Amino acid sequence: MKPLFKQMLKRIDRLSPDIIRQMLSLLARENSVYEAALNSTLDGIIVCDLEHRPLFINRSAEKMLRFSTWHEDLPLWQLIEDEALQEFFSSVLQGEEKVLGREFALDRPGNARIVAISVTELLSDGRISGTLIHIEDITDKRKREAQLRRAESLAALTTLAAGVAHEIKNPLASIRIQLGIIRRLLQQCQNLHERERTMTHQLGHNLDLVEQEIDRLNAIVVDFLFAVRPMDIILMRDRAEEVVREVAEFMKDEIEQQHITLRLEIAENLPEVMLDRKYLKQALLNIVKNAIAAMPEGGTLTMSVTSANDELLLSVTDTGIGIPEELQPKIFEPYFTTKETGTGLGLTITFKIVKEHNGEITVTSKPGKGSTFTIHIPVPQPERKSLPPGEEHSTTGTSVHAGAGMTEADLQEVAGEAQRTEA
Repeated sequence: MKPLFKQMLKRIDRLSPDIIRQMLSLLARENSVYEAALNSTLDGIIVCDLEHRPLFINRSAEKMLRFSTWHEDLPLWQLIEDEALQEFFSSVLQGEEKVLGREFALDRPGNARIVAISVTELLSDGRISGTLIHIEDITDKRKREAQLRRAESLAALTTLAAGVAHEIKNPLASIRIQLGIIRRLLQQCQNLHERERTMTHQLGHNLDLVEQEIDRLNAIVVDFLFAVRPMDIILMRDRAEEVVREVAEFMKDEIEQQHITLRLEIAENLPEVMLDRKYLKQALLNIVKNAIAAMPEGGTLTMSVTSANDELLLSVTDTGIGIPEELQPKIFEPYFTTKETGTGLGLTITFKIVKEHNGEITVTSKPGKGSTFTIHIPVPQPERKSLPPGEEHSTTGTSVHAGAGMTEADLQEVAGEAQRTEA
């Protein structure tokens, strides 16, 4: 509170009703500005009294915590839906603990969020008068950190990659040539006795196994080189929904063979985006193949295209086995796989392709219920003309200290009038 208000409060019994009304009006305007400022911040703010009852909850806190009820005589933890948060606030507030940045995962339908909660004392005139709770949504921050770790992992992989891959690929080619020579020599021995024919058949079987392993190693090397080499992506304005339809048609037979129902959900009037058809198709194929592998007993595969918040969203949803929460941060890392025969590079390649499209890829999954992979591609925005120099909106004006339209001069005027009234 401003010193002038404090001075006038000391002699309020000597002030006229008009002066008191002006003081209350100015205080109300000041309070409305402070409240508007707190309601405009993206962070959640809660102020509790010494009995842990909320005195103020801004809009962001209401959205993030989702209060189940409201009663001014109830402590904060009895007003919240989430059981984990109930237990946290009950323990911390009653124990008078100071907490900084405690993280919680809030499960919201289709939009899981991570928040960091800090609880500190509310000080007034040097004394503790309650509790201040600060809630920050750190979902995007955690996503950026995970993306940075994946990017760093890819950079390290690239440094190591090319020479090693070529050193492996060259001997593989030589081995395959020698196996072809051995197979032709065995084919020339068809007129041998029964025992020799049996041995020839067994050798042929062994050669088949060796060739299978060579093909598997070669596939690993090819994927590895694809993952680390610079991509010659050429982005052009195009329709991503057409790429989704092409992938669905290409995979249709394989999907049906696995007793999986394919659904296409494509919104109308979708915008064009900058994409490379060949590479975007590769990214979608990798995701679809993973989805098929996640549904060994069949299920439903949904491919959808929608737009929201200046982004085009390409989603692939399965009803398969899902991904455990502790494994989800690792799925885009090189060589991480849960398949017995996987190379662990499919999603790494997909991640790299999406980044080359200036996009992002996100995943939501629950074990036993399935997974959704979503590719976010930015929609090109029209260029906006900037104002000529000197025509920018002016922000200069009267310095507002106490409220909308209330300046220091207003307070001085009220104080002067109060003094004249006393006189």
